[in-house]
This record gives sequence, structure tokens and C-alpha cells, in this order.
Amino acid sequence: MGVENYHVIDLVGEGSFGKVYKGRRKYTGQTVAMKFILKHGKSEKDIHNLRQEIEILRKLKHENIIEMLDSFETPQEFCVVTEFAQGELFEVLEDDKCLPEDQVQAIAKQLVRALHYLHSNRIIHRDMKPQNILIGAGSIVKLCDFGFARAMSTNTVVLRSIKGTPLYMAPELVREQPYNHTADLWSLGVILYELFVGQPPFYTNSVYALIRHIIKDPVKYPENMSSSFKSFLKGLLNKVPQNRLTWPNLLEHPFVKESSDDLEARELRAETAASRGCDAAWKGETYKIIQSVVESSVASPENNIAQTCDGQSDSPCSIKNSSLPYEESSEPSVLDNLQSGFQELDRLANNSGTVKGATKIGQDKEAIAIVLTPLITWSPSSCSDQDILCIKQSLHILSNMVAAGALHSGVVVDEIINGLLGFSALVVSWTNSAGNDLTEKSCSLLRKLVDYSGNCNGTSYIQHWAALLELYSQVVSYTEDSSGRVLCESTACIAIMLTQVSQALVMPDSSAMPQAVSAPLSVDEASKQILSHAKKSGLVDLLLLALVASGSTSSIGSGLSVMVRVACEACRAMWALINVSEILSAKEHAFLFPLNTLRSHCGLDVKDDQELLLERASNKIVDAMVAAFLKSKHMQIAMYYCLRQRLESPLSAALQLILRCCVQSGVICGVLCGLPSSLPVTTVVSGGGDGTMVSEIFSLLSVCASSSNKEPPIGEGGNKKSKGFNLNGLVRHSCLIIATIAQCLKSSGRVSASFMLTTSPKRQHARLSVLSHHFSSNDMATTSLQSHCASAMLAFASLLALDSGGAVQSSICDIAVPLISPTSTICGLLSIPLANRSEVTVNQQEVTVNQLGMLSQWHGVRDGCVGLLETRLNLGGPLAVQQACANGIPQLLIRLLAGSFQSSPQGIDGTRDHVGLSPRGVLWTVSSICYFVSSGALVFREILIRSEHIKLICALLSEAHLKILKCWSGPGGGDNGVTDLVNIVIDLLAFPLVAVQNAPGLPLATASVNSGFLLNVGSPGGRVGMDDKDMVKAIEANLPKYIQILVEVGVPGCILRCLEHVQLKDTGRLVAFLAKMAGHRTLAVQLLGKGLLEPGRVGKLLDSSSPRDVVLDMLMITSDLARMDKVFYELLSRANLLGYLKGFLSHEDANVRAKACSAIGNMCRHSPYFYNSLAKHHIIGLLIDRCADPDKRTRKFACFAQRKTKPKQMLQVH
Repeated sequence: MGVENYHVIDLVGEGSFGKVYKGRRKYTGQTVAMKFILKHGKSEKDIHNLRQEIEILRKLKHENIIEMLDSFETPQEFCVVTEFAQGELFEVLEDDKCLPEDQVQAIAKQLVRALHYLHSNRIIHRDMKPQNILIGAGSIVKLCDFGFARAMSTNTVVLRSIKGTPLYMAPELVREQPYNHTADLWSLGVILYELFVGQPPFYTNSVYALIRHIIKDPVKYPENMSSSFKSFLKGLLNKVPQNRLTWPNLLEHPFVKESSDDLEARELRAETAASRGCDAAWKGETYKIIQSVVESSVASPENNIAQTCDGQSDSPCSIKNSSLPYEESSEPSVLDNLQSGFQELDRLANNSGTVKGATKIGQDKEAIAIVLTPLITWSPSSCSDQDILCIKQSLHILSNMVAAGALHSGVVVDEIINGLLGFSALVVSWTNSAGNDLTEKSCSLLRKLVDYSGNCNGTSYIQHWAALLELYSQVVSYTEDSSGRVLCESTACIAIMLTQVSQALVMPDSSAMPQAVSAPLSVDEASKQILSHAKKSGLVDLLLLALVASGSTSSIGSGLSVMVRVACEACRAMWALINVSEILSAKEHAFLFPLNTLRSHCGLDVKDDQELLLERASNKIVDAMVAAFLKSKHMQIAMYYCLRQRLESPLSAALQLILRCCVQSGVICGVLCGLPSSLPVTTVVSGGGDGTMVSEIFSLLSVCASSSNKEPPIGEGGNKKSKGFNLNGLVRHSCLIIATIAQCLKSSGRVSASFMLTTSPKRQHARLSVLSHHFSSNDMATTSLQSHCASAMLAFASLLALDSGGAVQSSICDIAVPLISPTSTICGLLSIPLANRSEVTVNQQEVTVNQLGMLSQWHGVRDGCVGLLETRLNLGGPLAVQQACANGIPQLLIRLLAGSFQSSPQGIDGTRDHVGLSPRGVLWTVSSICYFVSSGALVFREILIRSEHIKLICALLSEAHLKILKCWSGPGGGDNGVTDLVNIVIDLLAFPLVAVQNAPGLPLATASVNSGFLLNVGSPGGRVGMDDKDMVKAIEANLPKYIQILVEVGVPGCILRCLEHVQLKDTGRLVAFLAKMAGHRTLAVQLLGKGLLEPGRVGKLLDSSSPRDVVLDMLMITSDLARMDKVFYELLSRANLLGYLKGFLSHEDANVRAKACSAIGNMCRHSPYFYNSLAKHHIIGLLIDRCADPDKRTRKFACFAQRKTKPKQMLQVH
């Protein structure tokens, strides 16, 4: 025979002397291994020796030794054909690391028999290692690769040439001493030791150290090894060859001695092989017998009685007996049809091996029908061996056609996909050893075809999707898929189809899509049907199960496991599903920041909060993923290894999934940092260390930074410079995750960057530096603000904002300051008009980047710029503020906010955000303005002594904006977001009042000295009042005008309305500002007119559950109003204050008692209006008691109040 009698299929590896291919013998379907050994470079002696080696192999006939089936020689090469075994023992070690002792014992018995056979025939293997031990059908172990084997003549005792693998070498080999067959026995001992322990007895990366260990070190045996096994290994792993356990005693050792059951099983296998007419495990023996029957029938038609291959009519490979003698007929016999079918498939298989031949088949409907027939007609209930071989041939032909790009007809592709889906659904439920291999091949081919077709707007696509979902539900629960390859291929099919849909949805012109064969639907309609099928089939749960399954496999840690691919494909599919859902939602309800939403309402009142809470299907998907992530450690492992793969598509998907989960649940942020949930949030620990996802994300950013000017180390399937590679996209997603985690940690009360940067100064500097690198690359690009640079700024600013929340400034701030961009650069970036930039997103799996001003649904393009600015102002002190003012940044920020409230001109898309500020960006913007107003009189007047600016700032607290913000699901939204916004705006608006009131001396006789105390501490106004007398004078001079502006704009009423949107526990600064305003008559009048003393509001603020500072400020408001004018007495009376005041006189807090006494005294300052009410509530007696209070201030105000109520007492006496 020659190579023309075989189909060469795939390269499976490199052997000792050449390449090894998987092949198939023609007409029989037998799968073989074909080793090609080039003659080039070999001497005549080498070639002579090689022929001798082949003759040695030809003579070997043993169950546990790979059998040589054929060999031939050409002028250029030798070819040795052997039986084909599926797996290597090496793969078992890679997947399982170690095996139970009973399994090791079963392998040992077979290897001992194989070596005994070799050594009995005077043959030393010389290269014993796990890679040369194959696992065949029925878990039969087979020795292979005799490239180093050498036959010994009867006179040969020892050999000197050194060959083999160092890890498994015997001591005499590494010493280059003479050796004999016992060298194989040492190697056997090493292999068995490794199978049980997980690594060889001597293991190191240094060859020299390894040799030293092998020669000198004793073998250490684990405690869990049985005494029998240890005894056996000690007999083999003896450093003195003469003292090793050898034949025949080795066969009698209890660990490997065959039991009666072993002998019976071996004899049964031998009888089975003999009865099938072969000495070795030929997979195609049935076809050889059928072929011989056909040939004999042609030669002797009179004897044409069909025979079975084993004499039994019910055998799977039997041919039905004919009850009639042979007669000539125009109709072909069953045997004729069978043989012609084989030959036709063989012919098509041969032709499909070239592009030209494959293309012809793809254009021939009859040929396609022949190829698909074995798949379409197959049934598990009546399956024969020839059916399996025909199916394999069909799959091989289809695979060749796809590889050659020969399928140009959409009808043909649809037909093939339908056939494969139907066949896969049947074979996946078939409980047969061959079923898994067929399922894997079929799903692999499905993946290629689905990717090949690319049409998603036809009814056939919807049908394929529905069938694929049914198949996938079977695959996820498929127990025969131990390797995970079927799950991997089918998950990839899901990912590819969903990705195609998401890409089609964002194409600017759907007509540019390839037209489907069947009646096309609109892309939107097709997408909705696909989501509907996904929901009905429970696809989300199935993908989550796949992720959990991939992370539960121990071999995923090697990074080479198929299960890593499963995890990657599941991430791709999950993200694509979310993306499709969000693209469709965005088409109905645009994703807008709260400010932009407010602008799009064009001043209309927002009445129903539920209108703003758009329930998106993607939220439910993310909720399910969050729950699974928090519940399953295996899923966390799977996601972690997805990040480590450095393949762009799954990496991008994994990053975006993590981002969505972080936005949806702050709990996940702690998990990503590796923070212990058992410790209080105020306990600072080192987070983001090795092995955490945050650490892996920073590592990815480092890789991207080092590769920005080089060939990217990230690609698709090994193609490092793949088409459409988007390094900047990976940077953007990574930075947005870091920013979101930092913001969530701060919201939860964790106020240290060490939670993410570790406590190591070296790592802190490295991580901040890599972020600085990414946004510094935009310093010179003054014409555009690149999204990945903007994201890096946001991450940097968020980390420092996390750290600035602590009581003491940490060393992280010292590290960060030199890395922040210069003020002039920040000014230049903020000045870039967003309307002039556009980002192409057709080839990106994103929803929101196509909307100007948005990095994601939750992050604005300018957030990072204003965040860095606020950080520089905070850490840089007065000099940084002066530099910013010199660059005109205060005016720039005001214009920026003003742009948020400008209605879109007619004809311009109102959904496009030209400001680029998310809620978090708005906070940083207002906070920065707070720094500027305290920098000098000129800036103060320019910003705050302007009615239009106060209107602009006050608009942030409009009822509509606060409702929208409360419903905002991203960072800076919800109840906390509303509170943060109200507080920072109050800091700005209260600045002049706080500065003047904190100045030395009491400027107003009607204002309490300590009213609004919360605003006196830590606010810009508080600092100015104490430090800058000239600034205070300038503020005093402009204060009347400022108060007039507040009244004209209606600030008092706006602040009162904020009470309805802020939780009671968070009303401290808000009520403090009310207290500040209550000290100024015109503001007090407006406050009262807007319902400041409405009984329900007063009762809520003075309730026992109200914060202490709120109660104190409400008492001071009462005092100030009562002291200011008796005209306010009636309103104070309607507020039903006296019941609360009476209780406060006995309060445990001395400050509360003192303020209550002061309020009562002022209520009696101008007239006896409250005398009767005080007597009615029995308050006067309590006041007298308070005159003896242990607290000095309480005694003082109690005496003051008692004096004011004395006239009434005297009246009662007379």
C-alpha cells in the first residue's frame, strides 16, 4: 500500500523523527495514525537502522502496545501507519493533576505487561514518559513512539547511547553510564509516582539541579500511599540498577499481579478481537468484511447469500439475509446501494480536499443531498457502524467546504445548518461512546457555519436560533461531555448569533446587511423575536450554568483547558444578549444623563416617578448574573480566567459584564477587590492584591500601556494583530470598572484607596502611574477628547476621591499630585466641543458610545476632567486655585453647566449630550466652583452675584431634576446621589452667609451665632470667615444684593422643596442652610411664605428620630424668627411647637435643653402672646427647674426665658 490508500486529515503532533497525522484508510473508514519521517539529512546507516526499527515494530503484537498496521517508503520519506488512540496519559495529568491509587494500579498492570513483552523480545523502549502512553477505547493503555527503541541481540547486555526525557531518566542514564532494560523500569516508577502525587519525584526547571537530584536525593513518598504501592515503587526507583525489582519477580509483586478477574477480562478482549477477524483494534473491520462479501458476490452470483460480520443477524454491522436466490434485476441490490454510497462519499471527500473541488460540491444540489443524507436519515435506534462512518465522512466533507469558502448559496447554508441542528439534537441524547465525538464535530461545524452565514434578519435565522436554544439546553445537561468541547462549541454558536444581531442593530444602514434567503424581517423585529426565544428557553440560566461549570473544573487554572474557552464564550454570549436588549431599549427610550433628560423634557413637569424607572430586560439579566456571581465561587473563578486570556473579544465582554454588575450591585465591588465582608467598612485593609480581579484589570492596563506603540499582545485565537483590534476599548472598559468600584466603595463608607491599590506604596505608585500614562497620552491632543483617556482620568479621580474621604490625608495623595495633568491641559480638554467629535460604533459591541458625551450609560466624557480638576484644587491648595482662575476655568465650568439647560434648537437631536457630565461629574463641577468662589472677591462676584448663575445652580435642585436623579441607577444616583447633590449645591449657595456669620463679631442681631453649625465646619465659607478678612469685607459689601438675588430666584422655596426628596437622616446640611437664611428677614419671610413652619414639616424635623443637628437648627430657627419680629408669632403658634419644646426641656443633651430654653425666651420677648399656651403646657415650672440645670448654658437661657415669662406669673398671682 501507499499514501494514495489513505486520507490524511489533521496534524496531531510532532514525533521523535517526524510529524504525525491523523488519517483514514479509504473504503474502510478506519482511523489511523500516520508518522512521516523525512530521509533528508540522514546517512545511509541511519536509513538502514530506520528500516530495522520498522521491522521491529512490525513484529510487535500486544494489547498494550500500539500496533503497526502498515508502512511504505518513497524516495523522500518513510511512512509508518499505526492504530489511532484518542488520548494521552499526559492530558489526563494536565486535566486531573493526580489519580486515585486504584486507577494508578490499573494503569501499572497494563504498563508492566507491555514492558515485559518488549523486554522478553530483547527491546528497550528508552523513552518512557506520559506523552508516549496513550489511552485507547475501553481505557486500554497503549505504549507508543518507539523512535528511540532498539533491539538487543542475545549477546547484547548493555547500551551506552543516551536518549529520552530528563525528568524520567534513570541515574545511570544521566551519568552516561552503561544501561540495560532496567532503565525502563525506573521510568515506569517515575510515571506511576507522578500519576499518584501530581509531579515526578524529582522536579525542577534547572537541568543541572535535576540531574543532581536524580543521582543523590532519596525519593520522598506521601503518607497516603499504600504500603503495597510504596513497596512496588521502592523496587523500581532504586538508584542501583542491579538492585531494582525485575523480571520475573516484578510480575509477582502484589501491586501488579493480575487477579482472576483481570485475566478473565483480558481473555475476553482477546476472544472478541479474534472473533472479529483481526489481531488489533481496527475500527474499519466491518467494512473490510462487507467489501469481501460484495467482491465474492460479484465473482459467484449463485452463492450470493448475505452474511453477517459476526454470524448474528441482530448485530449492528449485520446485513439482512435474503430469502430468495440471486436474480439479475434492473434495481440495485442493498449491497450495491451500500457500496455505491460509500464510494460516492469517498469520491466527494477526495474532491472536497481542494478549493476547486469543494466549490463544485457546494454548487451541486445532488452532491449536497448525498452529503447530508447520512445526517438527516440517522436514527439512534437503528444505528450501525457503517452509519457512523458515513456520518463522519459527511462531517469531514462539510468541514472542508466551509474551510474552502465554498458555500455561496444562502439556501445551501440554511439546509446544512438545519441538518446539523437536527442531527446534533438526536446524537447528544444518544448514550453511546461514539456519540460524544460526533456531537463535538457537529457542534464545531455548526459554529463555523453560523459564523459563515452572518444573516440575522430572515425567518430561517429565527428558526435556527430556536433550534439552537433547544440543543443548548440539552448540551448544558449533557453528562458525556467530560472534555467540555461540546459545551464550548455550542456556547460559541450562541455567542456568534447574538453578536451578529447586536452588530446588525447598530449598523447605520440596515440595507447594507447581507440579505437573508427567507423573507426578511426588520432587524429590530428579528432581534425582539430572538430575545423572546431566549427568555422562553431560560438562556440566561443556561449560560450561567456554563460559567459555573467552567470554573468548577480544576484544569481551568492551567489556562489551557477547554473549559477556559467555555467561560470565554459564555461571557461573549451573555454580554451580547445584554447588548441586544439594551440597544433595543435605547431605540425606544434613549439612555440619557439626568441633566440631559431634564433638558429633553423642555421644562415640562415630571409628575410620575415611574415614568423614569424604565424596566429594561437587561436589568433582569444582570440581576441574575449578580446573584450567581455572589453565590458561586466557581463563577468568580471563571470570570477571573476570562480576564487572563488576553483575547480581545471575550476580554471585552468580560470587562463589560463586570462593569454592569458593579453598577447593579455595590456588594460585587468588595468581592472584586478581595475585601473580607466580615470586617466593618471603616476598617482599612489591603485590597486589590494578587489573585483579585482588580489586580488583573490593573495588569491588563499595564499591558495595554506597554503595547500602545508596539504590536498588541492581545488578539483573537493567537492572531496578535487581528483585524479590528481595539486596544483603546479595553483600556476604556477597564478604567470605567476601576472608577465604578471606587465610587461604590465610597458610597458604602469605605474611604481609602488602599482598598483597591493595596497598602504597598510601590504598587500604589505603579497603578496610579499606569492610569496617568493612559490619560497623559491625550495631553497634546487638544482637538479631541479620546474616550479611553477620559476613562483613565475618571478612574484616577475616583480613586483619589475615595482616599480624600478619610480623616487624614494619606501618602497616596502625595504619590498622585505629580501625576495629575497641568491645569492648562485640563482647561484645554474641558474646552473641546463635544459636538465636533463622533465615534464609530458599528464594529463595537456597545450601546452608548455612539451618543456624544457618554463613555457608558453611567459615565460622562467630561467626568474625568472635572474630577481631576477638583482633585488638583483639593490637593494643590491656593496656588492650584489661582492657576485655574488664571486659565478661566471658573467661567468655563459655569458655561458647561449652562449648556446642560439649553433646549436643543429645532432640528437638532435632543438625545445627544453636548455637555458630557454624569451625576458624578456634576458633583465634581459644583465642588470645583466652591473652591473658586473663596479665591477672591472678583471671582466671587463674577460667579455668585449674578442672577442667571444662581438660577443655573438652583436648577440643579429643581423638583424635576431631583426626581430624575433619584431614579438614576448609576453612580451618583438614587437617594445618596440626591443627598450629595443637595449638599454640594448648598455649600455653594450658603458660602456668603457662612463667611459673614463666621467672621469675628456678630454682624446681625437677629441671627443665632451657631445656627447652621454643620456649614461652619469644613465648608469654603467657614474657612474664609476665619482666615481672610478682606474677602469677608467684600462679601459683606455684596451681601444685600446676593440676598436680593436669592429672593428673586426663589432659592428659599427651592431648598424647602428639597426636604421632600432627602431622607430625614441626611437633612443636616439642608436644614443648616434654612437656619442661615432664617437669620435674614427677607429670606425668612419667603421661607415662611413657602411653608417653613407647616405643622407636618415641623413635626417631622423635630421628631425623636430626627438627627441632633437638625433638631438644634430647628430650635435656632424658632429663636431667630421669634427674636426678629412678633409678627411671626402667629405662624410659630400654628406650628404646634410647644409640645416639642416641653419635651426638649428634659432632653438628655444639654445643647438641646439650652436651645429649647432660648427659643421659649425669644417667643416671649416682644409680647405675652404665648403666655397662656406656656401655662397650659406646664412649661413655666420646667423652666424654673432648668434654672438649676447642671449645664451652665442651659441655666443661662433658662433664666433668660424665666424672666421673659415673669409678667404672666405676676398677673396670675394678683
